[in-house]
Parts: sequence; C-alpha cells; structure tokens
Amino acid sequence: MTRPSDAVPRSPQSLARAAQILIGLHALLDPTRPKLFDATDDGLFYSRYVSASALVGLATLVTFLLWFRRCRYNAQALSVGPFAHAPGWAVGAWFTPVLMWWRPRRIALDIHRAVGHDPAPDTTVTLINAWWAAWIAHTVGSAMASTTSFADSVALSVATQALYLIAAVFVILVIQRITAAQTRAVATYAPVA
Repeated sequence: MTRPSDAVPRSPQSLARAAQILIGLHALLDPTRPKLFDATDDGLFYSRYVSASALVGLATLVTFLLWFRRCRYNAQALSVGPFAHAPGWAVGAWFTPVLMWWRPRRIALDIHRAVGHDPAPDTTVTLINAWWAAWIAHTVGSAMASTTSFADSVALSVATQALYLIAAVFVILVIQRITAAQTRAVATYAPVA
C-alpha cells in the first residue's frame, strides 16, 4: 500500500500534553465527588461542581480524540503496511455500539505497531491491554452502579472509581509512549515518492 501524497505526519506532542493534563485533572475531580459534599450543602456548590466536572470531562474527551485521530493519521503516513480500519474509525469506534468494546483498543495497537520500535523489550502492548481492561471494567462497573440494584453499593462505587484512576494512569502512559515513538518517527520522516 502506498502512502497518500497529502498525508504528512505531524507531531502529536501538543495534543498529547493537553490530553494528559486534562485526563489527570478529570481523574482527580471525578472520584472525589462523594467526599466534597455533606448534608448541609444547599446544592449550589454541588451543582457548580458537577458543571465544572462535566466541562472538564468534555474537554478531556475532545482533546483525547483529537490526539488519537492525529496519531492514527500519522501511523498511516509512517507505515508502509495496510490498516484494518480506516482513519475515521479512530473517533467513530468510540461511539459505535458493540464495536466500542474492542475496536478502539485494536486501533491503539495498530497505531503503536505502525512505527519502528527500539530493540529493547517493548511493554507498550501490555500497557495498552492494561489500560483497556481497566477502562472496560470501569465502564461496566459504572453501568452497574447506575442501576437501582447497585445504587447504594459503596463497595462497587469505590471499586469503579479506583478502576477509573487506574485507567487514567495507564492511558497517560500510553499517550506518552505512542507520542514519543511517533515524535521520533516524524523527525526522521521522508515521504515515499
């Protein structure tokens, strides 16, 4: 497969840094929510907190997806091999029912494999798998916690929030690894004629 002539890879560093900061901020905001409020709160502080948390969450989502999309386009420009999924799936896979459970992980692995690796043992695949397992477990736990059967389960709530923090740490590390590999590859990029 030939590289598209208009596909010139661009460094994902600025998007990566913004995504990492926002992911860290959102991870700190969201799990602390139950500890911030007491029975005497009139609801105004809680309302403002939820609004701020939602805005940070939206900014985090958009920034992460922009980074992921940029890395997917870079991977296509830097790799000589074919990809199983079109670049549009880098964003679309996150919102497609059923596929959202595994396709984003597959795309992350494709992005990782598209650039050359150091001869040292590569643990990025393990890191991607750990992030994805924590993210899926958090998503399932959150869905369970929102049902009436588990609404009062403190243990499930704590476990779900812990999984969210773990997934956040792993995805920050995944962003770091993929961005570093792509930055090195972009610096030495020479278009194929």
